[in-house]
Amino acid sequence: MNKIANDGYCPSLFRYERQLTSQIEIGGMAMGGDAPIRIQSMTTTDTNDVAGSAEQSVRIIDAGGEIVRLTTQGEREAKSIGEISKELKKRGFRTPLVADVHFNPKAAETAATLVEAVRINPGNYTGEAKRFNKDADKLTDQEWHELIVEKLRPLVGICKTNKTAIRIGVNHGSLSDRVMAKYGDTPEGMVASCTEYLDAFEELGFRDLAISIKSSNTRVMVETVRLLSATLRRRGNVYPLHLGVTEAGSDAEGRIKSAAGIGALLNDGLGDTIRVSLTEAPEAEIPVARQLVDYCQRLRTAPAVPTVDMSRYSPYTYQRRETDENAEGIGGAKAPVIFVVTHSEVAKSADFIINELPKPLSGMREAATGGKYVVTLGDIVSGKVMAQLEKAKGATLFGKTESGNPMAELRAMSMALSAAGCKLPLVGVYESRAESVRELQLEMSADMGGLFIDGLLDGMCISAPGVDADDAAESGQLLLQACRARFDRTEFISCPGCGRTLYDIQETVAEIKKELGGLAGLKIGIMGCIVNGIGEMADADYGYVGAGRGKISLYRGKEVVKRSIDQSEALATLKQIIKDDGRWVEKIK
Repeated sequence: MNKIANDGYCPSLFRYERQLTSQIEIGGMAMGGDAPIRIQSMTTTDTNDVAGSAEQSVRIIDAGGEIVRLTTQGEREAKSIGEISKELKKRGFRTPLVADVHFNPKAAETAATLVEAVRINPGNYTGEAKRFNKDADKLTDQEWHELIVEKLRPLVGICKTNKTAIRIGVNHGSLSDRVMAKYGDTPEGMVASCTEYLDAFEELGFRDLAISIKSSNTRVMVETVRLLSATLRRRGNVYPLHLGVTEAGSDAEGRIKSAAGIGALLNDGLGDTIRVSLTEAPEAEIPVARQLVDYCQRLRTAPAVPTVDMSRYSPYTYQRRETDENAEGIGGAKAPVIFVVTHSEVAKSADFIINELPKPLSGMREAATGGKYVVTLGDIVSGKVMAQLEKAKGATLFGKTESGNPMAELRAMSMALSAAGCKLPLVGVYESRAESVRELQLEMSADMGGLFIDGLLDGMCISAPGVDADDAAESGQLLLQACRARFDRTEFISCPGCGRTLYDIQETVAEIKKELGGLAGLKIGIMGCIVNGIGEMADADYGYVGAGRGKISLYRGKEVVKRSIDQSEALATLKQIIKDDGRWVEKIK
């Protein structure tokens, strides 16, 4: 009995099947149902700069963006979006615009008359952050529900009249005090934040809804979207899902982190629209998102993998597969390792270099203690290698896939070994035909990220003849860090910026990475503003957050240690704080 599949966060764990959601229209464009997965981005301009915002929107559209989102702090910005929409239509562009609203219901109501969709954040839309805290909130659940209904009633009326869609956008970094008091910043809390708004919308008879539920932590993001999907399936109304990893960063780190989180969900058939959030020009996000969607769609023709007992699989909470550590330091509580297949022996970032894959265990007369052996899912489910596995004490298994769906096949392999009581470490073999490191990074992250997010593998063996061996090994390490499986270097959690950002975040991120990128295992959050800042960098060691024009606040964890200092002195001050804390430790080169 496949317990998890029957719980139903996705149609199948053993073959690709896209989740059928309700279909809505955004400005005449279908989303959800059998419509293509839509690609979107968000402007970084000041929304009141109508000409500049229109120009940036055109660049996003020309790059292939199908939806453009703009920050909408107040009614002035809402009216400006209307002017941006007019300018785009005058130039022949009909791409739907989305007003991104956080605290201001009036801004949402104004924008809903002018653009095709409005995004609201349940964590702060009804103003509860100003009215309640965990000690003072005395409302019953019914009273709270009634408050949300009344807050949403004007917006719903306007959206019905104007055929405007709404996205419920839950962010890990901005949950309400009420939700935090009941659940903490957990996947359950994020889903509850969403469903209490769904209840209100459904009571008001409004279902032109899409949902996003995001985090900068890939593990939290994946587990929460799965839990949300399972919840929606049980409710019987499966709304279109928008996928994204917030504050993913820039360059290789941002692409790998986004591909790992989004790809883990796309591969299970979830997602109707995506945004790859990079601290780069917004039009740079579009080709990455398109490549990711197109790559994952290849799974439509992949055959199903054999069904195994997945009752030990834990999709909503992290649970590493139980293995025994062997003499090479693989398995057990050890962080996952990277093997690279190469004859050059220059893969400095690899833990192990091998010239070829190990021999198949199937057909061997006797498995040696401590050896390395290739196994397949077919070997395991057929029972061909079970006697050998019992004798192969201290061995390392290399899981080789055959179906064209590495995530599903290696997931099944890991769980089949667990069901058989086998505690030998499992290293996933990733064989790639990629001709560039960028291509390898995106595809490997999409295929393998979910496995490390779930704790199912003890390592990865990369065979990519078309890519420099050291680049392949470095990409593997970045993937493990993106999946929260191993920390070898500084992690930068940086937002892409938007109209609320009052400093050059791209330039600042590059400068901070240059100065702090050599530290071992620190997490640094770099945020354009405070809207999601503290929450999205909740597990960061230090934070650098925009506090006004030319002003920066510095954080140690969630505690502000320097408030609204001049940006010119912020980086030097942050470096000194790290040194004073005794955490300036450079990584081993």
